[in-house]
Amino acid sequence: MTRAALLQLLAVGLGGAFGAMLRHGANLLLPRSAAPWPALSTLCVNVVGCLCAGLLLVWLGGREDADFWRALLLTGVLGGLTTFSAFGVDLLALLRAARYDWLALTIAAHVGLGLLAIVAGWRLGQMAWPGRI
Repeated sequence: MTRAALLQLLAVGLGGAFGAMLRHGANLLLPRSAAPWPALSTLCVNVVGCLCAGLLLVWLGGREDADFWRALLLTGVLGGLTTFSAFGVDLLALLRAARYDWLALTIAAHVGLGLLAIVAGWRLGQMAWPGRI
């Protein structure tokens, strides 16, 4: 394994640990409610993660050290913060409770708001770092 690959591996691990702690913090700040929408924290971290990803994609554009920062911030921190598996668990709970209305709304909110957030992050990144990507 090359030195650069080892540094990226360590960056992913450290970033992932930090992202997971942020995720747990979001769970503590936005506890699950019994009904009707049990996972506000999941939606919040996914939307914030998409916004940050959009910003980071622009910030990374053209950087010589982009591979390291991508490993640390996108794969590590945002990978530990956002969580598709928690989203799946939330959907299963709504499905098992036969709350099809909330199931559809949850899917639409995560996908729609996630897409809007990544586009917003991208645009904000282009304004903050003009000339990149």
